[in-house]
Amino acid sequence: MFFRWIRPLLGLAAVLLLLNGCGGETAVSPDTDELTLPTVEPVQLDGEKLQVVATTSIIGDVVGQVGGDAIQLKTLLQPGQDPHSYQPTSGDLAAVADAHIIFVNGWNLEERLLKDITAVAENGIIVPVNAGVTPLSVSGTGDNHDHEETHGTVDPHSWLDVASVQQWVSNIAQVLETADPPNAPLYQQNAATYQNQLSQLQADMQTQLSAIPQEKRVLVTNHDALGYFARAYGFRIVGTIIPGKSTLAEPSSADITQLVSTMAAQQICTIFVESTVNTSLAETVANELPACDKVSIKTLYTGALGPAGSGADSYLGMMRANVQAIVEGLNN
Repeated sequence: MFFRWIRPLLGLAAVLLLLNGCGGETAVSPDTDELTLPTVEPVQLDGEKLQVVATTSIIGDVVGQVGGDAIQLKTLLQPGQDPHSYQPTSGDLAAVADAHIIFVNGWNLEERLLKDITAVAENGIIVPVNAGVTPLSVSGTGDNHDHEETHGTVDPHSWLDVASVQQWVSNIAQVLETADPPNAPLYQQNAATYQNQLSQLQADMQTQLSAIPQEKRVLVTNHDALGYFARAYGFRIVGTIIPGKSTLAEPSSADITQLVSTMAAQQICTIFVESTVNTSLAETVANELPACDKVSIKTLYTGALGPAGSGADSYLGMMRANVQAIVEGLNN
């Protein structure tokens, strides 16, 4: 393989320094900055397809829309798998080692996976799809299951704003076109088609969400995953069960008490939880809200696509399912 691994100062370095910070050595936390794309050079393919790896099922779906049949795509996480906690298999690492390009989130979403990716991706280039997306910071980290600090202050869940994924598409197309010039027209056409579908999704979402009165546009979620959604579509997040951006964190009893108090004071009786997590914490909170005739626990697809046939097995379907659940949950 003749593809050189290049580490740009602001793009890939952001990912690598973030990982080094988890090893106990002193490192600047880079994920407070916007990401940039790494330098890409054409790959000598000799009649073979470009070998591409995507970390999450959501990134994989978007990459597949742009790359189509011109690339050989391996998506590491399957639908329903939590990107915060996923650990790679030997097959995953073999695919990364053989890849020309590896698409990652860029803001430490795949927190238990990235060290392994950087360790074996000696011949491939790591591309943060969030390059050019304006980052949203999060407050609070909680304690993770290993009693280590959850690093990073940038919310990685940017795809819950459709505009972010439109930026992803531009990034992915640019990288694929540069790496594989003979197929550039196909990548450009695929990207344009998908951008039109995303624009239609954005318009449809705005129409559906307009049915929710302003006073009901409040969200309580399992963890801090809906910040980009709230910013883009005019919602307020009044509380999260896990006070941080990672599902690996755990709430304290004081966190739960504070959330229950907030929900009771604002008469909120709906909790939104991710499809990739257990609902036990949400049920605990629900049991502490006797003023609610019934606490509705609604499932959202945030960290991963749904299984085949669920209606949420693509990014477009996932977002439509989420909007429907939010409209139903807040208008009841």
